[in-house]
Amino acid sequence: MAREEVLRGVAECLAAILEIDVETIKEQDRIIYDLKLDSLDLLDVIFQLEQKFKIKISPRSIERRAKEQLGDKPFEVGGIYTAEGLAELRKAMPEVPPEELAEGLRTSDLPKRFRVGTFVNLVMRMMEEQHA
Repeated sequence: MAREEVLRGVAECLAAILEIDVETIKEQDRIIYDLKLDSLDLLDVIFQLEQKFKIKISPRSIERRAKEQLGDKPFEVGGIYTAEGLAELRKAMPEVPPEELAEGLRTSDLPKRFRVGTFVNLVMRMMEEQHA
């Protein structure tokens, strides 16, 4: 499936949940700050994406992928990402400006960095992995 199709599908799911026009949703929009999703909405988005694209998304899919690249090195300590962990998150989430994935970032704050593009990339990876 082409990236534009996935972007359209993600935007449709978000628009339905938020009850807004799909055309107002842009790939660079921040999920929490720009679109005003809350934690329950995020769970609904994940469920809707799973249904629409016939994939399974675990709540920590992005972190899991980044952790795998580190091997034995710590990904986070005391709820704060390590420098190595942040480097892997930057690779896993190229749509997020690097300065938003900076030293001192708490694991609980990662969802605040998510963009619409984060979900597009996640869906693309999950489809590739699960339908290969």
